[in-house]
Amino acid sequence: MTRLFKLFALHVQRHSELKISENALGAYLGYGAATRVLEGAIKRGAGDSIRAVIWVSDLRNFTKMSDALAPADTLLLLNAYFETMVSAVAVHGGEILKFIGDGMLAVFPVTVGVAEASRAAVSAAREAIARLEVSNRTIRVASDAEGRHLLRAGIVLHEGEVFFGNIGAPDRLDFTVIGAAVNEACRVEALTKTIGRDLLMTEAVARHLSHDVEHLGEHQLRGVSARMSVYGLAG
Repeated sequence: MTRLFKLFALHVQRHSELKISENALGAYLGYGAATRVLEGAIKRGAGDSIRAVIWVSDLRNFTKMSDALAPADTLLLLNAYFETMVSAVAVHGGEILKFIGDGMLAVFPVTVGVAEASRAAVSAAREAIARLEVSNRTIRVASDAEGRHLLRAGIVLHEGEVFFGNIGAPDRLDFTVIGAAVNEACRVEALTKTIGRDLLMTEAVARHLSHDVEHLGEHQLRGVSARMSVYGLAG
């Protein structure tokens, strides 16, 4: 009986340690990537080709905000911004991959169909934008008591085939997505400022939304040979 109890206790301990590892890795890598790493996908170049809706976003006017506010207040607002974006993406089935300064990269893997992933991503973007409006009415920091520096996002959604896996150096790896579709999404993101829209989509996503979108023209993207049609939400 004592031996059985010890074996059970050892099993519980190992299970607890595994959950701690999953939670820690999930917080840094995203839970989908963390699961793959724990399953042994730790070799450079290991990964899969997947179809996904790609989310690229950044915080508008972050440079001005950083220059005007105290560092602690900038960090508080940046964390509030990311909390809003991450929660909206996660609740609609997206996977947050990384933060790059004030930018964020996420994916909505195509598990059922492109239409379903596209609609989930658009729902997440709508929710994120709405939540930021609430945050702007409720969050104040000491060095911006009047709330002049509002939290606004520029979000781009694109769809395509990407490599989802490990890249980097032998002793420093990053679990992320790469591919032409990721590069194109990053290029479109710059248009959110020039066009003046919080959310832009490419045709690969917009065609699954029918009446909810409006065409905002074809644009030549830096480093991309073909012009790309860009869409926004109607109304």
